[in-house]
Amino acid sequence: MYKSLKSDFPILQKKIRNNNITYLDTASTSQKPNSVIESITNFYQNSYENVHRGMNSLSIDATEIFEASREKIKNFINAKSSNEIIFTKNATEGTNIIAHAMSSLLNDGDEIITTELEHHSNFLPWLSLCKNKNLKFKVIPLLPNGTIKEEDVINAISSSTKLVAISHMSNVTGQMIDVKKIKTSTANKDILFFIDGCQSIAHRKVDVQELDCDFFVFSSHKLYGPSGVGVLYGKEDLLNKLPPVSFGGGMINQVELDSFTNALLPNKFESGTPPIEAVAGLSAALDYLITNKFENYFDEEVTLRQNLIDELKNLGNVDIYGVSDDTIASSIVSFNVQGKNYNDIATFLDQYGVMIRSGHHCCQPFMKKLKIPGTCRVSFGIYNSKEDISTFIDALDKTNKLLS
Repeated sequence: MYKSLKSDFPILQKKIRNNNITYLDTASTSQKPNSVIESITNFYQNSYENVHRGMNSLSIDATEIFEASREKIKNFINAKSSNEIIFTKNATEGTNIIAHAMSSLLNDGDEIITTELEHHSNFLPWLSLCKNKNLKFKVIPLLPNGTIKEEDVINAISSSTKLVAISHMSNVTGQMIDVKKIKTSTANKDILFFIDGCQSIAHRKVDVQELDCDFFVFSSHKLYGPSGVGVLYGKEDLLNKLPPVSFGGGMINQVELDSFTNALLPNKFESGTPPIEAVAGLSAALDYLITNKFENYFDEEVTLRQNLIDELKNLGNVDIYGVSDDTIASSIVSFNVQGKNYNDIATFLDQYGVMIRSGHHCCQPFMKKLKIPGTCRVSFGIYNSKEDISTFIDALDKTNKLLS
């Protein structure tokens, strides 16, 4: 079924040096279907204007599209209210908004917990906050195989812990973290949970009410939508308590010469002109995913990951990271070919039209813990199939021989 979806993505119909594109870098960014591309063109041609407060027909149309998109996202992640959906430029901005705003609620000696698995975007904002506010910064270590155990996070929680910031799914290994298990263990404690959902949003069903997380962030560009827009979810009562951290047009109610009052949610956290056309594109991406029942692909991605791991093991000279029998993972495989540089591998694979990612993947603490500078990373999207794995393995075998 999903092999046919590749035809919906025009860039995957291109050839590179007479080779078909085998795109295996969706963890970095996903490709866009025709419907998303067309939605942005259509918006520019028929509805473009600034949103909110405009009295002309174009502004009214644009505002309706913009706010309908917010409602669609609310339903997509099962938030209680559209007031809990804040548009940002990306997930990183959403994380920084909460990190800066949380400064007003935390005191000397309070503790924030995160892990060595995190993307820098879910690590540096909290590290910076802790340094600036004299807070404790507790980092849960990786196991030698590159995975995190939920019990280690649970056992690290103390009476000083005020916030746990953790990935829902690792962007290096694909490990799915059981956030609900950790959250349930703290049911009688006053601890906030911030979830980086950049990877999980495209590879599992996200229900923020079922997770009972306090904050959740993701980016459109990893969800088959355009870049330039992200989503910050926060429980409405918490967002009401937090102060705005960016000031200007759109986020105010009244301005005096010596004071101002904030707008109500969600505008309170949306200063300036928002990424209007990108929001329209994200809405189209959600329509595409819902229409194609993308949740039916979740199990297929787990299978693809295992098939790739089996093929890499058969090569005999490959180190694979984050593989464990007692963890659930999907969509992502990081590896190194023994004696070969990961950047060289990626460069040579590109000669065959095979596109992967190489480097530290914005996870330097992870790499340093495993005593490696970086890895090759393969990641799947809804347009990938077993045929792509065969193409990749064949190209990797040729690359190995060329680099020998």
